[in-house]
Amino acid sequence: MLSLLSYFYILFIMNREVAVKFEDEENAFYLISDDGLIVKRNTIPKKIDILIVKQTDRSKIIEAVKMNYKLFECNNITKEECLVKVLNRVFPYCKTCRFT
Repeated sequence: MLSLLSYFYILFIMNREVAVKFEDEENAFYLISDDGLIVKRNTIPKKIDILIVKQTDRSKIIEAVKMNYKLFECNNITKEECLVKVLNRVFPYCKTCRFT
């Protein structure tokens, strides 16, 4: 029989999500899960994991290191295509994606 701590650890591993935000969107972010689901949320989480920028520069890198998130550069493609690129980079074993 699994202990409660082991059960929650397995749930955490099985249901991984990353919070992704575009630099030009103030009041929205996206949750990307390891099963390929991409969900738009209208409230900002306490911590984002990835900030999507059009172009990186020194000040953005310094801010990312200070705030403990990753930068992902995406330009000249739609937001949906960019989110799919993030999904494929973070969860390479996920072959399908669904937007909700």
